[in-house]
Amino acid sequence: MSELSVISLSGYDQESILAFPSSIQRLSNLRTLCLNNLRLNEMTITRELVSLEILSIRDSYLEELPVEVGNLVNLIMLEYWNTRYRKRMRISPGVLSRPVRLEELHVVGVEQCSYSTLRELESLPRLTALSFTYSRDVIYSNLGLSSKLTRYALAVGGGNIEDTIMATYNKIIALKVSESTPLGDWIRLLLRNSEFVSSRAKGSKNVLAELKNVKDLRLAYCDSLDIHCQNNIPFPQLERLKVSESDHLRHLFCLSLVCPDDEEEGISRRTHMRPDVIKFPNLYRLELGNLGCFTHFCRDTVKGVEFSLLREMQFGALPEFQNFWPTDNNAITYSNTLFNEKVSCPNLEVLFISSADSITALCSHQLPTAYFNKLETLKVDSCEKLRNLMSPSVARGLLNLRIQGINQCQLMEEVIGEEEREGEEIMCNEPLFPRLEDLNLYNLPKLGHFILTKHALEFPSLKELDISSCPKMKTFIQQEGSIGNSLSTSSKETVSTLNLESAKNDDELKVVDLNKAMFNSKSLLNLRKLKIEYCPLMEEVITEEEQQGEEIMTNEPLFPRLEELILYKLPNMGHFFLTKHALGVSFLRAVKIRKCPEMKMFVQQGYVSTPSLENVNSDDEVKVDDVNEWIHRRFISKEEGGSESEASIE
Repeated sequence: MSELSVISLSGYDQESILAFPSSIQRLSNLRTLCLNNLRLNEMTITRELVSLEILSIRDSYLEELPVEVGNLVNLIMLEYWNTRYRKRMRISPGVLSRPVRLEELHVVGVEQCSYSTLRELESLPRLTALSFTYSRDVIYSNLGLSSKLTRYALAVGGGNIEDTIMATYNKIIALKVSESTPLGDWIRLLLRNSEFVSSRAKGSKNVLAELKNVKDLRLAYCDSLDIHCQNNIPFPQLERLKVSESDHLRHLFCLSLVCPDDEEEGISRRTHMRPDVIKFPNLYRLELGNLGCFTHFCRDTVKGVEFSLLREMQFGALPEFQNFWPTDNNAITYSNTLFNEKVSCPNLEVLFISSADSITALCSHQLPTAYFNKLETLKVDSCEKLRNLMSPSVARGLLNLRIQGINQCQLMEEVIGEEEREGEEIMCNEPLFPRLEDLNLYNLPKLGHFILTKHALEFPSLKELDISSCPKMKTFIQQEGSIGNSLSTSSKETVSTLNLESAKNDDELKVVDLNKAMFNSKSLLNLRKLKIEYCPLMEEVITEEEQQGEEIMTNEPLFPRLEELILYKLPNMGHFFLTKHALGVSFLRAVKIRKCPEMKMFVQQGYVSTPSLENVNSDDEVKVDDVNEWIHRRFISKEEGGSESEASIE
């Protein structure tokens, strides 16, 4: 036993070991001691472990780092990591200065250390890695910390560092800087080399002035920021930028040599600037959120902004945001377009925009067709002034879009707007969004249709469609020159959705209108679940064909892969389908029909075969061979005042 060099003790919970095992003091050759998830009442016997080189204490309760640790003169690494206990461990004075061979010191989850505690680290000439939590005053002091630090994670004045950040970056600083007092030399030196910087409060300006190699920058609770664009590139290594929770912040970047806070003085100095292109060569993620007064990304008028590698853009709660830079001479404009040909983001994959009430258009009609050709996810929520999302020419270029969601845009009338340039409409041989799988339209009170076009459209990959709270939507596709709500069913004017698996429509959206466009039974070959709810005007799901010879024939199964059918709260529904032929729904396993008081038959004038049906209205004991006959019996029973079973359609 005395020859043991490594011991690791782990408990199942905080009460696993109540006392530190005294027998450990006999292990004179012990080099590494790891203690995990234990309750350590005292550790005074560690003074006997003179050969110890590594001491690691993780998620264990310890009130105070004992002074005996200072006797471990051979200690190379000391680690105390507390992420479970609210009560923070204290560090005894004079402990940290004594193990002079210490190379790594990681103390996370302790009481904020004072300036005097930090001064003890000046006595550790070999220190190269440091993780620590300091009180706010130390960032304004001058210290002689080792200039050999190659790894550090410092939380100062209440700053917080997530575990994922610790695992990603080697040089990390999180600060809360509430004063404009100049920073100490030691913190300025570390900031210049830091990869991750999180700065909160009004003093963040002083932090930004020191950054040279930052890759991930998080800013919050800042009144004003003027990030200078040296050589038109603010931070050459910047990969991720997040700015949030700053109610008075108006902009982020500026080109002028002097950017005074006074706006009138700032305007007078615009003659001293060159309108250049701001470049972010390595930025891949941009997040702006909860910025109540934020109007422009850049304060000055520029020629453009280049996001060469940007993959994800998230803008949320920016009620005053207009676009990336102001117009010439600070002119007031009522047309605020977010994306135009001067904003370059060729690799954008994810775009979230929420509560940007001043944006009147998402993108310009002059955008090249391939502008969004790598975009995969597009979600727009609560943008009060948007009347449409994009033009047909821009929509044609979204070849990789998979998820599209538009929610709570009160003025939106159509998703794909009319093309302003003649001859730019979507052609019949060009699928719209060829990889789109999920389409969600929610709470769009003025939406009348998805697109206005005279051509057929294909959504070959669409699997899920959810349209909710769109009371004025009478048709999915509005044909140019059509009158009223009806659409022709000629083959050149339909919508093909070959892979649709789930469709949900509610409010007054009438599937009888969408049927000829979206619910064309011949194009729903892979539909597995059909759910229709809250449609007070619907009388039938599949409407009667208007053209002779176009009815579904006996050798063409209806929804050949449909497994589940739900019809709920359809007060005017009389039947599912009107046809004179027998229909087979071979894979249908479950049917739920509730709150459909006028439904007399499933198929009017015909017969339906459901050989795989297992239950109706969640009642496994109901044996149903003919859905038609079952519905008819329930309707007759209701009319005669008979008792209704759990499987009733009422």
